[in-house]
Amino acid sequence: MTTALVVLLVVLAGVLVVGIAFYAVGREVVLLEGRVAPSVYELEEAVPFIADRLPDDVTARISHADVRWILQVDAEELEAATAEQVADGDEDEVVDPDGAVGRVLARTGDERPDLLDEDVVAVLDARLAYLQAIGAVGDEA
Repeated sequence: MTTALVVLLVVLAGVLVVGIAFYAVGREVVLLEGRVAPSVYELEEAVPFIADRLPDDVTARISHADVRWILQVDAEELEAATAEQVADGDEDEVVDPDGAVGRVLARTGDERPDLLDEDVVAVLDARLAYLQAIGAVGDEA
C-alpha cells in the first residue's frame, strides 16, 4: 500500500468516527430535550424564597424558623392526607387546598399558639410562588 492510500483510509475512518459521534450525541440531545426535569422541593431553599415574598406586617412578626416550621407541618399534613391514596396506588389524588390549610391551622393552634392564623395563611400562599418557580405547578406541571 502506498502512503497516500493509508493516509486516505485514516482520514476516512476519522470522518466516519466523528460522524457517528455527532449522530449519537445529536440523537440524545433530541431525546433529552423532550423530557421535563423533575421539580424538587428543597426546604432550605424554600424558606428564604418564601420569607422574602411575605408582606411586611407578617415578616415583622415571624422568623425564618417559623416559616420553616409551617412548611414542615404543611409537608407532614400533605403526606398524611395522601398516604392512603398512595398506598392504594392512586397517584392522581388531588388534595383540597382549604382542607390542607385547615389541618395546618389546627396543628398551629395546638403546637404553636404564638403564630397568628393570617401569618400561617400568608406563608402557605407564598409557598405557591416557590412551587411555580421550581416548576412543580403551572403550565409545565
